[in-house]
Amino acid sequence: MRCYLMRHGHIGAVELVSDASDAAAIKEATGLFETRSKEGFAGFEIWDRARLVHRHPQSLPKFG
Repeated sequence: MRCYLMRHGHIGAVELVSDASDAAAIKEATGLFETRSKEGFAGFEIWDRARLVHRHPQSLPKFG
């Protein structure tokens, strides 16, 4: 699965996370986000191909 770290409504970085389960991917991505949040990321999305697994926060800021 891919974790897209979001900044100003755009993808700022991409990290690969566990594909063992949705829960494992969410836990790993949350840790990545907490570690990298000092880089100005506003949130993240996890995608398993075309399926949105999780978005944090639920309502990411819009482009602007």
